[in-house]
Amino acid sequence: MPDQRYDANRQTIGTLLSTTSPRIEVPEWQRSYAWGADEIEAFWLDLLSFDEAYPGRNIDNEEYFLGSAVLVTGGTTNLLLDGQQRLATATILLSALRDARRKFKADSATRLQNKYIADQDDATGQTTPVLTLNVYDRDYFRAEVQDERLGEQPRPTATLKSHGLVRKARDYFAEKVDQQEDSAGGGTAGFQRNLRISDVLCNHMSLVIVHSSDEDNAAAVFETLNDRGIGLSTPDLLRNLLLRRAAGEDARSRVVSAWQSVLGIADEASVDEFLRHFWVSKRGDVKARKLYREIKDAILSESIDSVELSLELAEAAPVYRDLARGRDTDKDLQRLLEGIRMLGAKVLLPALLSGIATLAEDEPKDSLRVLASALTTLFVRHTVIGGRESTTLESTIYSVAATLRKDGDFDAAVAALHEFAPDADDFGVRFARASVSRIATARYLLREIEHAKRVTGEVSVELGDRVHVEHIYPQTPETGAKWQNHAQMINRLGNLTLLGKRLNTSIKNADFATKKEKGYTGSDILLTKELLQRDDWSPGAVEARQREMSALAFGIWSFPGETPPATGTGAPSDLVVHDDEDDAQTLDELPEVPE
Repeated sequence: MPDQRYDANRQTIGTLLSTTSPRIEVPEWQRSYAWGADEIEAFWLDLLSFDEAYPGRNIDNEEYFLGSAVLVTGGTTNLLLDGQQRLATATILLSALRDARRKFKADSATRLQNKYIADQDDATGQTTPVLTLNVYDRDYFRAEVQDERLGEQPRPTATLKSHGLVRKARDYFAEKVDQQEDSAGGGTAGFQRNLRISDVLCNHMSLVIVHSSDEDNAAAVFETLNDRGIGLSTPDLLRNLLLRRAAGEDARSRVVSAWQSVLGIADEASVDEFLRHFWVSKRGDVKARKLYREIKDAILSESIDSVELSLELAEAAPVYRDLARGRDTDKDLQRLLEGIRMLGAKVLLPALLSGIATLAEDEPKDSLRVLASALTTLFVRHTVIGGRESTTLESTIYSVAATLRKDGDFDAAVAALHEFAPDADDFGVRFARASVSRIATARYLLREIEHAKRVTGEVSVELGDRVHVEHIYPQTPETGAKWQNHAQMINRLGNLTLLGKRLNTSIKNADFATKKEKGYTGSDILLTKELLQRDDWSPGAVEARQREMSALAFGIWSFPGETPPATGTGAPSDLVVHDDEDDAQTLDELPEVPE
């Protein structure tokens, strides 16, 4: 016998928006507006392509299928469990059509507003939106899209990433509608073009609407679809689960408020990465694709309270954001965090998150600085210079993170990192032959070597675009000046230095003598000034300079109490740094040094 809890029918967007009663509401546990430029453009181009395929009356009885939506009926509102991105986007486009239409025919704009966007009660004057988004977006969406701003009313302030996406979509559609009207010739012809676009959108773009009277069953179907890769991210699914399990309105309100803080980090850090790293710091390694399932299983099997977990996440989220951005009130710790960011070493963040959670609020950060230094040393030795496989590194760091959060033993954590790391002799040998292709990594290594040379520490090397990585033997040498082993030598660390942007630009691909005269002479960076003592530049000079750098490496990247490396070790064949491309940053993406 068919399952009577569900039924489905096809409706155009216009029918869904204009005839659904009671109004449509996105539950508070559903995702915020998430469509970016690619999705918005695809929506618009699909509409135009469909319109062009069926000009004039040829479009009669034709429909463009957009996908599905899930509605829970039987309550004071119709809950929209799936399809809100499409409906919200359609509403944004309708608002752009409304505002453009007003300059031609105000009453036509009002009719469009009342039918599809927000209905006004003639008796009370009260306006009710046809579509209400989730608690994070509803007020902004109403002010930016659904309310008619007559005259010079200011636009609302965007405080969340989703608000910014709504505004960008609104601006995009407003521009495109204006272009369509202008292309039609403006005036009456432009007005007719406006009417045609709304006709295609409202009467010929359709959805299959799945109705259910049981919210839990509909939510379960929705979750199953998304668990198979059809839409939601781990934060969306987890918030969904926690809100559905919250006991009573007060608990749901507290969960909503807590998640406001979690989602608030989105402009500076990935919420998905935060959730994984938070869970890893408590439980050990878990793969991103399995994260939601593991968290859900733990919540259900351990009866984890929705409010307690949400509050814990809300407290940890800004901490994680500052770690990811390399910020701290302790200047020495901040410098270590900046280095981790330059290296793209996100794998280290769970252990740092555990370290911060372990410290008492007023406890000195000495242990945290030692931990951050040990983590950086491990990453440089294992990944940057060693080029070793990343899976075992992740497992070790994630295990250390979970153990540290449980026992609070910083010394044991540092010892575990030291035990796993390549030894000092191996590091020294490999450092002397390493090639570094990733600019941000090269800048970090050179910055640390520069600081090691400056015994007093009175001068810091600026970040951002003020100091460039300079290839002494150029990447594009002049005709006749190319070395036979060009590819092997170009990114050797010994062939790299730091140089101010202006000086670096002025010498470009010049020969060594010209670079010294017009570039290096004007630099205050020791690594660069030392080049003035050399008469020429050759592969042998690169080798010699890199051996000098290697002699400093242990003093920079070592563990507490570690024995220095033996001298006179041999060197293996050329080594190449294997950085994770997903974490790679261009030079322009690096942060400026805080004021």
